[in-house]
Amino acid sequence: MADIFLPKWKTEGKGNGTKFMQNLDRYLRYEVDLEKHEASMREAMARKENQEMGVAKTEGLGQLKGTIPAREYFRWLQSERGCWGDKSFVNEFFRDNPSFKAKSFAKPSFNKPSLA
Repeated sequence: MADIFLPKWKTEGKGNGTKFMQNLDRYLRYEVDLEKHEASMREAMARKENQEMGVAKTEGLGQLKGTIPAREYFRWLQSERGCWGDKSFVNEFFRDNPSFKAKSFAKPSFNKPSLA
């Protein structure tokens, strides 16, 4: 998330909207802090859920790759239609957001039966 830089406004000149600018400044700073806090809370909840699930595997559904909070899921879906069906996008998302990724698991390797 990009940081918002707001200049400090002069308090002199009562008729030029300084009270409005002070309120706008306070509102924007509060909203940005609130959004950062809520994002960190969603990330912590996803991390906890992934730790509890471990390497869950369900017959017919496959392996758990990660947990994506609904807010992030729908934000990406609005901006890029069909992005969650693209495997490269999903891999990039988990690379950029490792806290949403499930615990790593060892992929089962195929061992040839010995003929001896």
